[in-house]
Amino acid sequence: MPDGTPDGAEVFGLRLDLDSPLSDTDWEVLSEDEGARALCYRQYADQVRFVRTRAALRRLLAERLECSAAGLRFVLNHYGKPGLLGACAADPVLHFNVSHAGDEALIALSRRGPIGVDIERRHPLFDTAALESQVLSPLELHASLPERPEFLDRWSAKEAALKALGVGVSQYLQQLSVLLPPAGDHYRLQSEHRAWPRLAACRLPAPDGYAAALAWTQPRINHEFIDTTI
Repeated sequence: MPDGTPDGAEVFGLRLDLDSPLSDTDWEVLSEDEGARALCYRQYADQVRFVRTRAALRRLLAERLECSAAGLRFVLNHYGKPGLLGACAADPVLHFNVSHAGDEALIALSRRGPIGVDIERRHPLFDTAALESQVLSPLELHASLPERPEFLDRWSAKEAALKALGVGVSQYLQQLSVLLPPAGDHYRLQSEHRAWPRLAACRLPAPDGYAAALAWTQPRINHEFIDTTI
C-alpha cells in the first residue's frame, strides 16, 4: 500500500487461472443468485473471474466479520454497487470493492468509509486516442503534459473514485478530472459536484501489463469547488 492510504484499508491481489476448472468449494459459498449470474456468462473466462473473485471476497469478509462466508447477503445501490446487508458481528462497518481484468483481480476492504478499486489491462493495440473525447474532462484535455497521467492510469483512477462514490461510472467519467501532482503516487482529483464527498486516489502497484488504482472518500471541509491533493 502506498504511503498516505487511510488506516484500516487493505487491498488483496488474486491471480486467476482462466483455463482451470472451478472448484466446488468456490461454488458452495456463492448465493443462488450469484450462481445463476455466473452461469449466464457466455465466456468461460468471465465465469472464472466472477466466481473466483466473489468467493474470495466472501471469505475475506467472513474472516473479518467472524461469520459464515456462504451466509453473507449483499444489497445493490441504485447504480449496482454491492454492500453488505445486515450485521454479522458486533462491528459490522466494513466497506469493500472489487475489480478484475485479464487474469488479475483486486479486492479492497475498509473500515473507515467507502472505497473503490480498479485494475485495467494494458492492450498494446488499444486505441486510447479514440476514447479521450468520451472519457476526459475539459480540464484534462487542456492540462499541461506534466499533469497528464497515462491514459489507463487515469482511467483506473477515475473508475476507482466513482466506484468509491457508488455512482454510475459511464455517466460521470467526464465530470471528474484526474491530474498528477508534482511527485508521488497520489492523484489530484477535481469535480464540480458539490454534493459529492471529497475524494482521494492513488496508483497501486500492479503486475506488468496492468494499471491499478485505489480511491476513498474523505470528510468535506467546505462547500467550495472540490480539489483534493495528497
